[in-house]
Amino acid sequence: MDNGQNFFSRWFGFSGWRVMSAKARIGIQILYRVLFVMGLFPLIVAYGMVVGEDPGGVQIIGIIVVWYLFFQFFVNLIFIEGSRYSNH
Repeated sequence: MDNGQNFFSRWFGFSGWRVMSAKARIGIQILYRVLFVMGLFPLIVAYGMVVGEDPGGVQIIGIIVVWYLFFQFFVNLIFIEGSRYSNH
């Protein structure tokens, strides 16, 4: 049976990200980081529009953590998990 750590690593891509980082070219790594920032920026702007004020430190950290987990999940789901099933 999988323990919680294996589940977390599998679906949020921390182990997959290390594998991909070792194999990926520098340009692809830059692209992933740019996409991360491009996704983070609208979330911060949307928070400010909904709440009506700029987010403080705790809110910024919360937005970054949630976006990081969401981003890692999709990178893992599309590029790591998806590539395992496309070879069969």
